[in-house]
Amino acid sequence: MIQVQFVDTQATTLLDGAVNPTGAVSVVNFKGRTYCFASSCPSCKVPMAKAKILDPTDETGGSPRVCCDFCSATFNSRTGEHVEDAGGAGFLGGIVKGLMSAQEKVPLQTYDLGEKNGKVLINLPY
Repeated sequence: MIQVQFVDTQATTLLDGAVNPTGAVSVVNFKGRTYCFASSCPSCKVPMAKAKILDPTDETGGSPRVCCDFCSATFNSRTGEHVEDAGGAGFLGGIVKGLMSAQEKVPLQTYDLGEKNGKVLINLPY
């Protein structure tokens, strides 16, 4: 099973005392490619530490899908676009999903990665 890793950035643009006090991002390696995205699900605000990384579909092209383990909101790991949900949520997740379904489907924030002098760089919004 592919695991999502959190990397604390301390980047002021990502700091949020309520849901992201360390400015963390999620990083996952899938078949030799590394993807970087927000540390919390935009639908339910639960941390993506236990998110499922699923194979690509026609909807995502060659990019794997990221599925929130709580509300089952599913996203393209490269673009962050909301894609067809991968499965049903549990009882509590179902309630949250029901409450959130009336709202606009917010994409998952994704970040481009680079390398300079042996260090990994994350392209963050200002």
